[in-house]
Amino acid sequence: MSAPQAQARIAFSKAPSGVSYISEQRVGYPFHLGRTLKLPDDPKGMAAVYVQSCSGGIFAGQDLQMDLHAGPDSQVHVSTGAATVAHSMLEQSARQSVSLTAERGALLEYLPMATILFPQAKLHSQVRVNLHAGARVMLCDAFCLHTPQDSTGLFDFYRADLQVRSPAGQLLAGDRLALNGQDLLRQLPGVSDAYQTLATFMLVGQGLPVQALKAALRHALPAHPGSYLGISALPNDCGVALRIMTLDAVSLRNSLHKAWACMREHLTGVAPRIRRK
Repeated sequence: MSAPQAQARIAFSKAPSGVSYISEQRVGYPFHLGRTLKLPDDPKGMAAVYVQSCSGGIFAGQDLQMDLHAGPDSQVHVSTGAATVAHSMLEQSARQSVSLTAERGALLEYLPMATILFPQAKLHSQVRVNLHAGARVMLCDAFCLHTPQDSTGLFDFYRADLQVRSPAGQLLAGDRLALNGQDLLRQLPGVSDAYQTLATFMLVGQGLPVQALKAALRHALPAHPGSYLGISALPNDCGVALRIMTLDAVSLRNSLHKAWACMREHLTGVAPRIRRK
């Protein structure tokens, strides 16, 4: 049986003028693609787009798939207009899969806002990166918690599976996370302690100044009592990874912006402004 077609496929190309633009789009329910934006303090010619949900979040039984493709030398920023809610799922779980392809010389930023896990949510997040020579991909996968009024309990489970591969299919780096609400509730040292949010942030690319990037991230994200983070080099000369845990969603958002701004400035010389909340 063939795999289901992605509900959203968006491709970007670089025009002769140097401006990046949407060269292909097939976007169906529940996704909605906003118009291309030119944001202040973005690199010259970068295309910024926001992908939104028309359905109000992620529901039981859904298999959401999105395919983003950045052509040679294009510069692309993709985010979401708001955090995505993973609703309570009493019977079936849900899956959200994102495929990121960055061709030679491309800069692709996929930085969605955090997923909000409601009680009994069961979500598997998958991110697949196809990394060509000279390409740079910035990405994050993050979640926080929310218990609506008159509700109780925590999410059932959250699984995150991230893989970076070469065009030939060689696995360059991988990361897997599995956490359930009961583990979080126990506040175990070495697992989650009292922290209520978690994010994985990566700058992926080969030939990067990894030691300088690690030092820059440590300087931009000094330790404070409300957060815990770790910074490491990815294998196979594949870039850097950052794991962040914080006490609340506001601290997580601020930390992710600092990481993004630090890496963007390192790559392009210009730091982005804080996006509207």
